[in-house]
Amino acid sequence: MKGGRWGAVTVLAITSCLSRPLVRPPGDPEMGVTVRWWGHSCFSFQDSVGRVLLIDPFDDTVGYPSPQVKPDAVLVTHEHFDHDGVPRTPVPLAAGKSSSESEEAKASRPHPAARDGASSGPVVPVVRSTGTHVAAGVEVSGFIADHDNEGGRRNGTTRMYVWDMGGLRWAHLGDIGQHALRPDQKAELAGVDVLFIPVGGRTTVDGVGAAALVKEIQPRVVIPMHFGTPRTRFFEFEPVGPFQALFERVTLLPMGGFQLKHADLPGETTLFIPAPPAEEGVNLKFPGD
Repeated sequence: MKGGRWGAVTVLAITSCLSRPLVRPPGDPEMGVTVRWWGHSCFSFQDSVGRVLLIDPFDDTVGYPSPQVKPDAVLVTHEHFDHDGVPRTPVPLAAGKSSSESEEAKASRPHPAARDGASSGPVVPVVRSTGTHVAAGVEVSGFIADHDNEGGRRNGTTRMYVWDMGGLRWAHLGDIGQHALRPDQKAELAGVDVLFIPVGGRTTVDGVGAAALVKEIQPRVVIPMHFGTPRTRFFEFEPVGPFQALFERVTLLPMGGFQLKHADLPGETTLFIPAPPAEEGVNLKFPGD
């Protein structure tokens, strides 16, 4: 991904003097949401009004083709290259409400991938902090988890995000490495319908650890991510197989994405395994590019 292709982006962070952005209707529940896996921990979500959220885009070193999508807002769980492929230059902070954390200051600095003199273009909001934000009219809540099972001492922290869209409650756990949830985290994740969880081990929970977290959260649908495939070339993560073996109910998803509606949710927790991303891809493009 090249910096000039992204246009201008802005970080949603705490600003006391600006008004709160307007929440727009989160799509028709009868239409649901179209979801597509672009590889690793990156997914896009499109609702009935055409609004697109993208989470955890990766840089060119990860091994998957770049996502072919025009997001209206981007969520970033943490500032590692395989989750934060968002070139940017510093711009004024947008309105939002978030808790104070050291990452706020870090988020306002230029991204290492940003180029001097990057072309100006449409502003795409990027959420990369905790607290409650409005991104493309969707209210998103972010909160902290440990990137390892040592209280974050080895790999630091990651953010988890929860949001409502298309009649469903979604949660993406970033690179969680904890083997159990803290009470505050469990409260934030209550009532989640669709859970995206890393399962590849090494830098996150492995299949067994992920299954334990699923039991705590009790979503209706579980979608694994951050696992080893022939395309992943920077670490040897566990494949999805060991995690899949722990579930009685498994659905294999079609190529090119899938649509999910609340009326179609399974009665019991079911593992949905995404199809591999297409071999061909182009760089991310934004409205107006």
